[in-house]
Amino acid sequence: MTSRQCAESNRPGRGCCAAAPKRRAAPGGCLAAGYAVLLVAAAGMAGCDQPKQGPKRPDNEAAHSRLYHPDVRRVSATRPGAGSSRPSTQPSSGPTSEPASRPAARSDAGPVGTPVLFVNGDTVTVPDILEPILEALKDDARALSPEAYQAAKRRAIRRQIDLHVSTLLIYQEAKNTYPEKAMEVVDKEIDRRIKEVINERHGGVRARYEAQLKSMDLTMDDVRSRIRRQLLVTQYMRDRFKPLLREPPRRQLYQYYEAHLDEFTTPERAEMLLIEIPLEAVLGAPRNAATAQQIVDARKRAVAQLKRAREELDSGVEFTAVARAYSKGLKAAQGGVLSEISPGALRGRWAKSAEVLFTLSENQTSDVIETDDAAFIVRCGKRTPPQQVSFEEAQNRIIERLKDEQFNQLSQEHVGELLAKATVHPVAEFAEAVAAAAPRPQPPTRGNVEAADAR
Repeated sequence: MTSRQCAESNRPGRGCCAAAPKRRAAPGGCLAAGYAVLLVAAAGMAGCDQPKQGPKRPDNEAAHSRLYHPDVRRVSATRPGAGSSRPSTQPSSGPTSEPASRPAARSDAGPVGTPVLFVNGDTVTVPDILEPILEALKDDARALSPEAYQAAKRRAIRRQIDLHVSTLLIYQEAKNTYPEKAMEVVDKEIDRRIKEVINERHGGVRARYEAQLKSMDLTMDDVRSRIRRQLLVTQYMRDRFKPLLREPPRRQLYQYYEAHLDEFTTPERAEMLLIEIPLEAVLGAPRNAATAQQIVDARKRAVAQLKRAREELDSGVEFTAVARAYSKGLKAAQGGVLSEISPGALRGRWAKSAEVLFTLSENQTSDVIETDDAAFIVRCGKRTPPQQVSFEEAQNRIIERLKDEQFNQLSQEHVGELLAKATVHPVAEFAEAVAAAAPRPQPPTRGNVEAADAR
């Protein structure tokens, strides 16, 4: 039995009413960007008391297999010294290599964590929450320390649960008065969003995405239904609240402009051309596998190569030609041209070279720059000074942002009203189930950290 079949066979009893969320206007762009910003208002529901759970049907056991709880250790509630009828959870010392093929043994009280969340008469499963954020969690698992990843993972899961529940509550209301239509434009937008995910996260290979969905007991039809529901919710909320938005007076527009001048000022930018020799490229092995003397020798060789490169530049050889010959780092095959960047745009081993860039004038070349991990030569190409948009030019943007704030507030108030009347449970236990099924933290490697820093 799948988790979805289990969910349908376990309808909820009476649950808690979710607390109304704090009213906090989200950043602008809600009308243009869709429903995502406005729906995070559901975060207040986590604080409500959960109802006591009655006996579970036997087939509920299938939903608690290690496919959904791979890190939850079932402990008998009748163990000596147990002061509660509920079992405890202890994370395992390491990741589980494979999910169990059958449900894990459980105590009379059942396992901690529930892979089904009930939202009024509808059910939400672990894959419903995990699928939209899975690739981002994988990135964090590779780039962050285990402690930082655990915190980031729970925040991401909490936000996604809030978003999903809020969307579902609005959808439950909208579908009764706003019939869903299989319009061609909707289908095209669904196709566009799916293609975007496939290109960005799965190398443009649809079969990879389908395989991931299959591993989570989902299909492409499930994804299409989720996106269609999101589009319906977006249109419903626009139609409901857009007529209520008022035009801000000119004085309010100018006050906003004065208070947010940084938003209407583009920072200084400079074109960066880079010749880079990472020490690992000279060592031919990870830096942490080399001895101190090997690192010293590698740095000397890298600096010596860059000094020869600098001599060629001084003799009039084109920078791009020298970069292709010597560089072993970013954009080497493209002649080291990184286009324009702003101050602070690069981190990690490139931070110092970016800092030097903004001390150079146009077409000026730096001396050899040494860091712990690499050696560089930087040339400054075109420089663009900071520019401030005038109030007259900014007015239309400000109007849209202030209307977005009105829209966000009205939408959040409405979501709060829906939550106050909703039965949503068991939130905390469901969040535990999602967290247990999320990717495990991985020991950070130098390449992962550098990639994250470059982003």
